[in-house]
Amino acid sequence: MAPNFIEMSELRIRSLKPVDLTDMYITFLDSFSDYKVPFRLTKEQFVRKFVEKLKIDFSLSAGAYVDNSLVGFVFTAVNYYEGKLTAYNGGTGVRPANRGKKLTIRMYDYLIPRFRERRIKQCVLEVLTENDRAIKAYRSIGFRETKYFRCFKFDSKYLKVKHPEIGLEIFEVKQPNWDMYERFADQAPSFLDSSLMINDNLASETIVEAYYEGKCVGYAIYQPAFGRISQVGVAPEVRGKGVGSSLIKYIQDTSKQKILTVINIQREAENTINFFQTLGFKNQLNQYEMIMPLDS
Repeated sequence: MAPNFIEMSELRIRSLKPVDLTDMYITFLDSFSDYKVPFRLTKEQFVRKFVEKLKIDFSLSAGAYVDNSLVGFVFTAVNYYEGKLTAYNGGTGVRPANRGKKLTIRMYDYLIPRFRERRIKQCVLEVLTENDRAIKAYRSIGFRETKYFRCFKFDSKYLKVKHPEIGLEIFEVKQPNWDMYERFADQAPSFLDSSLMINDNLASETIVEAYYEGKCVGYAIYQPAFGRISQVGVAPEVRGKGVGSSLIKYIQDTSKQKILTVINIQREAENTINFFQTLGFKNQLNQYEMIMPLDS
């Protein structure tokens, strides 16, 4: 059985707990204060993002403490991905003053035995392609690059919307039709936007479908509070007729956050990338998906 904590000199690593949320939030802000994409989350937004949406498993998330102060963390969510029970790294951070001490590696030394006890088969994370230090650390743990993702942002008043060439009705639905949506999509979603993760967070997601002559020809799933597009797809036979852009316009009109983002589009999904760029979305950053098998 894995030990309850690891202690080395002044460093102590243990599982996180719900009572640690305030410390987690403060450490998160400090850890990402110099990040390329700034995180200006309120504590309420932090809880919504990591506890309610990501549904972090506190018992499988690690905190690194120095003199009883939280200086590093790994937030873990567990679900199935590509048919395997997966530990997803939803966030790793180390306070700037405590970097260079291999804390990420030490936290994984603590977590991996726990993952294996839970019969988890792989670990998955995403990392910025230019974050050489983090990539080097993850490789040393056993992660390897598996996919290249592009991420887009729209921060403007006017979308370049194509007027639909067919008569459309767009309205919200309560339950997703995953079998149909899979036929509309150009790519399999990343862990965070998979059907299993969205099903666990339907309270924060809005689902809309586009209908033409009584038949569903497109859909979108998004988070109105954040302007975050989780999934979008259009039936192949009506692509290029303004269905997709009408869905994105609906999202912008109904979102509280007008700065729209869509992440983790596979580099090979050229049609999807061209679609967002035509609307005016800009390639904000790129990420690697990295996977570490735990089968052995």
